[in-house]
Amino acid sequence: MQIPYATEALSFARELVRRPSLSGQERDVAELVVREMTMLGYDEVSTDDLGSVVGVRTGEAPGPTVLFDAHMDVVPVTESEAWRHGPFSGERAEGRLWGRGSNDVKGDLAAALVALGALPRDAFAGRIVMAASVGEEMIEGLALGHILACQRVDAVVVCEPTGLLLGLGHKGRTGVVVEARGRAAHTSRPELGVNAVYRMMGAIGRIRAVPPRRDALLGEGVNELVEIVSDPYPGTSMVPAGCTARFDRRLVRGETPDSVLGEMRDALAGTDGMSARLHRVSLDCYTGRLFTVDDFHAAWALEEGHPVVQAALWGLREAGLPAEKFLAPYSTNGAASAGELGIPTVIYGAGDIADAHVVDESISVDALQAAYQGYQALARVLTGGMERG
Repeated sequence: MQIPYATEALSFARELVRRPSLSGQERDVAELVVREMTMLGYDEVSTDDLGSVVGVRTGEAPGPTVLFDAHMDVVPVTESEAWRHGPFSGERAEGRLWGRGSNDVKGDLAAALVALGALPRDAFAGRIVMAASVGEEMIEGLALGHILACQRVDAVVVCEPTGLLLGLGHKGRTGVVVEARGRAAHTSRPELGVNAVYRMMGAIGRIRAVPPRRDALLGEGVNELVEIVSDPYPGTSMVPAGCTARFDRRLVRGETPDSVLGEMRDALAGTDGMSARLHRVSLDCYTGRLFTVDDFHAAWALEEGHPVVQAALWGLREAGLPAEKFLAPYSTNGAASAGELGIPTVIYGAGDIADAHVVDESISVDALQAAYQGYQALARVLTGGMERG
């Protein structure tokens, strides 16, 4: 039975927004997702050991398997006193859904999950997998990669804000930690020590002078200093013996952990007391699993002529929706499906990334309704349930 968007998907989105779900704290949202999938009649509903929820539906005809992924976690609320609509209100006003995660990405999670659950079985072939994943805001790709280790799929749709355009790829991301070692001394006799901060200042200049890599589709890479801390900190009447700086790098295709670190180490060649390593980041899942991994997420892009891209654009056009291409300026779980595993992946969703992670985060209700239709169109055409002329 076709379930009306306005009475189910939007209602579900409001419920999701009302449940705070920081990375590693998604249990309440996961329980709502299980309930909704079960109510919609998904053939299989399971929760994996990281806490991600996976629902499966099978069409009437054989065909490929297409996975739709939307993460359940959100970033913390900032400046709570400045919000006009409560950050967990799930309020509908001014034609928009308001609250933390409404844009990134609980609105699209609800739209995709309900749209795929409401799709008649004779409208798609093969299998549809709907994944509600954990921890994306902390370590993009980790949870989806875990799901894909258990699910053989032919294509992936990552549900993220694209303004209803079809995302064909994005830059990768990594954090690089640069460390400087010096020698402590009393600040009344600095000549007896080696100030690690001064060493770091010279190193930063060298690193910033490295020309960015270029990519025909993704443009230039980025290497931006985001943190610098002396040791000891807070400072005392001591020449600092250590200094750590962290760079946020936006990667283009072909960059690897070895190539990134090699480039940084080449820039530091000939300097004393300097070293570089990848930043390490941890995700403590609500299920009790703990992961600490290198903060590295590969870049990827599909060429416009790829069959998945052509099919997706055709399906959106046939549904009366925008059939325009987009390259995301942000990183997503596609870093795992496409960047690491090479599975054809596209990004699609309502909303604008400029409205994510901000005070008074919100998303257009009309755009969510269009995304609902778009997810059904993508499911039909990517499984072969919609014949192309």
